[in-house]
Amino acid sequence: MTNESDTNEINDIDCLEAFDYLYAYVNGELKEPKELAAIEHHIGHCMSCFSRSQIEGELNKRLKNAGRDKTPDTLKNKMLKLLENI
Repeated sequence: MTNESDTNEINDIDCLEAFDYLYAYVNGELKEPKELAAIEHHIGHCMSCFSRSQIEGELNKRLKNAGRDKTPDTLKNKMLKLLENI
């Protein structure tokens, strides 16, 4: 028979285990409730992993926004001319 407190218990993970989940967590791909709770618990008390998650999250945002800028026509024309001469 399982005690209710056992099912709500959060697994305490170390930094190596947290690293396994970090990218999925930052990308919003971590769906398993126990894994999600474990990584959130860990980054809640580990400054190193918290900082890493913040950096990775910011990097993801910047990468997503990087492709939204329109390439200037002058650059496109230069690239096309270079490709024609290959």
